Amino acid sequence: MKQTIRAFALGLLSAVIVLGAIYYIDGKPEESKADIPVSEMITQLEAEGYVVDTPDEIQTEQSAAKEDKDVEKENKAKEERTEEQENQSPVSINLHVEPGMNTEEIIDTLYEAGIIEDRQSFTDYLTDQEYSTGIQTGEFHIEEGMSYQEIAETITR
Repeated sequence: MKQTIRAFALGLLSAVIVLGAIYYIDGKPEESKADIPVSEMITQLEAEGYVVDTPDEIQTEQSAAKEDKDVEKENKAKEERTEEQENQSPVSINLHVEPGMNTEEIIDTLYEAGIIEDRQSFTDYLTDQEYSTGIQTGEFHIEEGMSYQEIAETITR
């Protein structure tokens, strides 16, 4: 066992000596890329046609691109809504109020038909103006452009 360990140690020693000799004989190793100053790297890259941006420039470009994308989305959505509104004729419905229907059911029907845009504000209007207790049963013709007051007066006749 002693013999084997000595032979192994002798092999390692000889390998180190051979590699060390090659290292020193070959001369100085080439300058590693990490040793090149950043300014030289940038100059070299720009000479080869690359564009080098600082982190601040990158962040500015990314935020500008994001803003442009958001504005583009908003414009596209506005155009779609405008086209939809131009293509659609004014909405009108015949609202059928049955005995036992509560105010919320009526408001939901108007909201789903596109007559009113905000359920809560119409509920508040009916309550504040005391129309919510005077809603009548029957069939009522309601159109899209009607004001809250016109709708309220129509369903409380």
